[in-house]
Amino acid sequence: MKLLTGTLVVALLIMIGYIAIQYTETMPGLSDPGECLNLDVYTEYFRSDVYNKKLPYSKAAGSRVCLVNYKNATDPTWNELISFLNSDDTDEILYIEGSFVCADFAEMLHNNAETAGIKAAFVCVDFASDDEDGHALNAFNTTDRGLVYVDCTGEGFLHPVSHSQIFKDSTRYCPHFNYSCDKIAYIVEGEECGMINIDKASALEYWFYEDYAAKWNEHERELEAYTSEVNEYNRAIAAHDKEVKAYEAAVGGRTSISDPGEYERLDKRYKKLKAREKELDVTGDELETKRERLAERQEDLGWYRWKPLSVVTDVKVHW
Repeated sequence: MKLLTGTLVVALLIMIGYIAIQYTETMPGLSDPGECLNLDVYTEYFRSDVYNKKLPYSKAAGSRVCLVNYKNATDPTWNELISFLNSDDTDEILYIEGSFVCADFAEMLHNNAETAGIKAAFVCVDFASDDEDGHALNAFNTTDRGLVYVDCTGEGFLHPVSHSQIFKDSTRYCPHFNYSCDKIAYIVEGEECGMINIDKASALEYWFYEDYAAKWNEHERELEAYTSEVNEYNRAIAAHDKEVKAYEAAVGGRTSISDPGEYERLDKRYKKLKAREKELDVTGDELETKRERLAERQEDLGWYRWKPLSVVTDVKVHW
């Protein structure tokens, strides 16, 4: 009886080992960080450094958000975070209702970051406006600059607005220039949720977003005024050219005019045209100076900005 029991134990151990081998070969691996493993025993016994966390939020397909966390993931520096965001292509996916929405983006960026060894959080934001649903994004606790909110939601959710309003109220792809959808989010309860592209977000405090938005507003007002002045200048140039052609037609290619009265009239027109030409040259130089100043400011601000979301009422951060 003892021998039989021992044999059964050995056989059982062999069977468990075989099942474990088969289990590890057939289980979905973590190479797809967006997939949540359903069997907790997998991470408990086979990947002790990894654990899953399901959140009470739904993705586009209806499944719950699942975070794949790595126990050895660490908080990044600011530069490490920016380097990761620049290399990650989550923001290049299109936002499509019913297919891939903000929760999908935030889950993917979280899991990609954890796979890369960077500790990340999934963030849910609620808004005061009844017309605007909540939003999902991410957070990182950088070692040198503190908590950073990141929104990588791709094209189709928000549309960048250029100084010429290329993207204003448009839901279509506009290939006038390439742009990144990686954004630093500025989130404070009771304030609008602002976004700045990661290469222009030199400070993380909310005052910086307010200052940035104010500079953009002033810049756009000056651009509008400049455009109006340029249009007026171009009309003046066209009118001047027309008068020059009329004068040249009146002269008719003559190098001398015998009639004193005609000569006086043409000479008066000539001097008036030359004076006008000088005025236009001065105006053109002034416009060029304005253009250079506006171009410098445009370079500082970036060639596009993101429209803000509604006023934030609640923020939930899930690590």
